Order: sequence, then structure tokens, then C-alpha cells
Amino acid sequence: MWKKATPEGTKADSGKKPQHDGFRDTFESIVFAFLLALMFRTFEAEAFVIPTGSMAPTLYGRHKETICHECGEAIVVGASTELDREAGLLDSRVTSALCPNCGAENEQIYSTLPFNGDRILVNKYPYEFSTPSRWDVFVFKWPIDPQTNYIKRLVGLPGETIRIRGGNVYLWDGTREEILRKAPGKQRGLQMTVYDNSHVPERLLSAGWPERWAAVEQLTNESQGVAGWQESKDSGWNFDAKSRTFTADTPTGDLQWIRYRHFFPTVDDWDAVDANLPVTPAARLVTDFCGYNAFTVDPPKPGETRSPRHIDTGPFWVGDLTLNCELKITRADAGSELLLELCEGTSWYRCRIDLSSGSARLEEVNSQLNERVKQLAAAETSLKGPGTYRLSFANVDDRLCLWINDSLVSFGEGALITAHGATDNTLPTQRDLTPVGIALQGAAGTVSELKLERDLYYRGTDNYGDDYFYAELIRLLDNPDAWGEAFQKVARGHDTLELVIPDDHFLALGDNSPASSDSRMWPGQKTVPREYLVGKAFFIYWPHGVPFLNGGQGFAISKHRNSDGSPSDYAKYSLPFYPQFWRMHRIR
Repeated sequence: MWKKATPEGTKADSGKKPQHDGFRDTFESIVFAFLLALMFRTFEAEAFVIPTGSMAPTLYGRHKETICHECGEAIVVGASTELDREAGLLDSRVTSALCPNCGAENEQIYSTLPFNGDRILVNKYPYEFSTPSRWDVFVFKWPIDPQTNYIKRLVGLPGETIRIRGGNVYLWDGTREEILRKAPGKQRGLQMTVYDNSHVPERLLSAGWPERWAAVEQLTNESQGVAGWQESKDSGWNFDAKSRTFTADTPTGDLQWIRYRHFFPTVDDWDAVDANLPVTPAARLVTDFCGYNAFTVDPPKPGETRSPRHIDTGPFWVGDLTLNCELKITRADAGSELLLELCEGTSWYRCRIDLSSGSARLEEVNSQLNERVKQLAAAETSLKGPGTYRLSFANVDDRLCLWINDSLVSFGEGALITAHGATDNTLPTQRDLTPVGIALQGAAGTVSELKLERDLYYRGTDNYGDDYFYAELIRLLDNPDAWGEAFQKVARGHDTLELVIPDDHFLALGDNSPASSDSRMWPGQKTVPREYLVGKAFFIYWPHGVPFLNGGQGFAISKHRNSDGSPSDYAKYSLPFYPQFWRMHRIR
């Protein structure tokens, strides 16, 4: 039996004051009193603490952090279930965490210090005189228990009928669906890491595991290689494993490719590495795996697990992806071209940029229609000639977006995608095992800092899932056709949900959909009445202090107590620490 992520309502300072708030809470409040005073002069604001993780990774509840011992990726997992919230006593421990980047188990997290949730400011003024906006992060009184404050993302407005399907949110008017898109800036800030090529698990590669990014050539038989793409030393690209860069000096003519293959290792794969056994890598579909939920607990509570094999690593395929990289062009001949490709089902979305002129074109290649090419939009860009450029290319919410040096290129309405089969789910194909590609011709340059991200995936379920169905989807992730068949059979019952919003009510969903108690599963009333609105969350003013000295753990000044009241050796607070400045920002 695999672990179902435990639904957690993020109770933003519920009013039930747990006993584990102590010296550090007081100290932090004093340190930031002056900041709050300044904010209160400008806004009608109130401070809240986030105790649980239903809005992760946007907002952290009580959590633990470590660095993956295999690839160096930062790991953050929820730890709110370690404590009994009424008594503030320790009744379980997070024992390990899976790295969201390389899948390795990290047992060292057991001994790391837990941190309280983000401290945020909530502006109460806007909702007193105007209607909340879709995609706001808002605080409200929970309709089931109005004494408890919750924090979620506002997704549905009064009088609407909302459909959750295939990870997206749609407005249903009785005859047609309209996808609800996040603003490009908000969308970009909500992306979750799938793979950071700068953080590589060397021990896994030494055991024979393939690199996820590789120089490739296309074969005539799609059943060979990964969806017909095979690694090639003659592709025109050279890979430097030390600097993690791809360099090419390509003639004018055929495009030379590098591609991402989703070789995400399982716990069994890592066990084979540990036992010096042969590894059997297989490319898989990108899923809605949320690293914040990827931990084991002892003793486990309902919905939790002791075994890393039973962690919810995501049964649902995610086709909304964002490619990020740095491109350094050293030569650009007349007619030279850069091509960025994102695949989703039978459609391959491409951005072609003429490196000599800066002109960009968006196009869709339909693999069902003999790879027919449809021109979508065109724009002039700043990517022209030699130089260094930061690129982000996204296919999210049925819209293509391109950022160059953090500036959004305006393609107009042509960048909006019309999905095939309006009310049917898009299904994956073999190409989704290698969903991202970069190609170059007639130019010389270097690609580095490759990072693949995915969009939030809202699970369309009004229950806590079905063990067998989820396990079957996970088993079939390396076979897109079989996965699609299994998904279609039960999708309407397990990944589709329709919610009708009464007048003067709002729909609330958590960003951490696998572990959020929200409008999807509340018993009885599933929406938030206007009179229950508290305000708009707008700023993280204190994430948590970062301890230093003593191996980065600081020196304990307070420790937890066990469920029977006896002392524990598990540190609660430590000194010294410094502010986590990089997470003090506006909430998107």
C-alpha cells in the first residue's frame, strides 16, 4: 500500500495556541516588530503563521530542510504532523525524505532542526470595499468551523461553475469550457522544479544511469532509443560533464539537437546502486510529484508511511512545462536558428528564433496529421547576434510564453492554444518521455544552467484517492499508451470534478493539491461565503531563521517533549541564526 499524501488544511493561526510556541517565537516577534509597525501605518494588516503545508511550495508550514547527499538539491518537506497540535507534544518523527531532483532517500533529515511555518502579512482592506480577484492567496474563516482561519488560493468567483480536469481549472458555462489562465508573471513564480541539471547524482551516473540531457539524433523507428531519439556523438553538440554545459559549432542546414529524457530513478533503482547491481533505467512521464510531501514518518499516522516505497511520487502526467537555460551565442550566420520545443500529447510546440535578426515564430506540430506545422504567432525579440541570454519557454495553461533576460516577449493572442478535443483530457504519447528539446543550426554557442519546471497540478478529486488506481498509474509511467488507457477508464471518477459556486461565495484550492484540505473535499458546504473573508495574503516577512555553527544546526536552547511529557533529545529552537532574506517577498 503506497502513501496517500495526508490532506492538511492550512490553518493560518487558528486561535488555538499550541504550547510549543516559546522563546524563539517571542524573540522573532520582537526583532520584526518595527517592520510590522511600518506596515500597519500603510495597510490594515494582520500577521499570521502558516502551520501546515497545503500551500507549499508557495508557503511553508512547519517543515524540515536538508541538502540531498547525492545531487546537492535543496530538500524541504512538511513536518507539521510531528506534533500534536492541541498539546504541542512530539508524537512522531520525520525519518527520511526523497529528493525531488534525483529520487534519493535522505535519512539525515531525521536529525535536522524543524522550523516553524512562514510568517505572513494579510491585508484586510481590499476585501472590505472590492471583490477579490481570481488567483489571490487569501485568508478566510473555514466554513466548517468559523473559529479556524484557513489560507488557500482563490480559484472560483461567485456564480461560476468550475471544472477541475487534467490538472487545469476551467470555467463551464453549460455549453463550453474556458481554461482559466494565471497571469504570466504569477504563472512563472508558481512553477515547480522537475530537474535541475546543475545538481547531478554522480554515484547514480557512475552506476550506468544515463544523463537526462543528451546530444541526440532522430531515428526512423520511434520504438528505438527514447521515442525515436538516440544519443549521438556526431550530433554537433559536445557535453562537458564538469561544467554541465553543451557547446555546439553548427553549419547552416540541419538542426542539431539536445533533448531532455525523464529518467527519474525509483527507490528500487537506488537500492540497486547501493547493492552494486546493474541498473535498468527507463524514461518515464513527468508527474505531479510534490517534494514537500515526500517523507517517511515513525510512527505513521493515517495516510502516512514508514517506507519510502509508499510515498506518493505522483500518478498524474503533467504536460504543462517550462524550460529554463542560459544561452551564449558566439557566432550567428545569416539565417541561423535556435529552436525550443515543448511536447504535450500529440502536439509539439516550438519557438523558432532567427539569431541574425531576432525574429521569433511560435508554431504547433501535430503528430497525428503527418507532423503538419501550424504557424501560431510572430514577434521581434532581443535575442540577436552574439551575446549571453537567459531564456524561459513555457507551455502552461494552454498558452506559450517566452522570456528573454526576464522580459516577456509579446506574441499576442496567437500564443493562446486551442486544445484538441475541448472537453476531453489530453493523453500522453511516447514523445512525452522526452518532452523538451533545444536545436541549433548556422551558429556557435553554449547552453548551460538547464532547468525543467512544471506547473501546479490540481487533482480533480473529492476524496483522498484510490490506492489501486494511483499505484497502477505509477506502474505504467514508462508506457504512455498503457498509462493513457488506464487513465481514461476511470478519469471521470478520479481526476475530474465539477463545483458550482453560489452567489457571494468563493472557491478555495491549495497549491499543494495532493495534501490540501480545500473546496474539493470539504463535507457539506464547499465554498467560502463573502462574510468569512479575512484578507489577502501579500508578504512573507519572516520565513524562519537559518541556524549556523555546530555543523549548521546551531546550539539547542529548547527541546521537544514526547507525547507522555518526558524530555526528548530533539531540538526545537537553536541559536545563533540569521534571517532568510531570500524568501522575504511578496506572495504571488
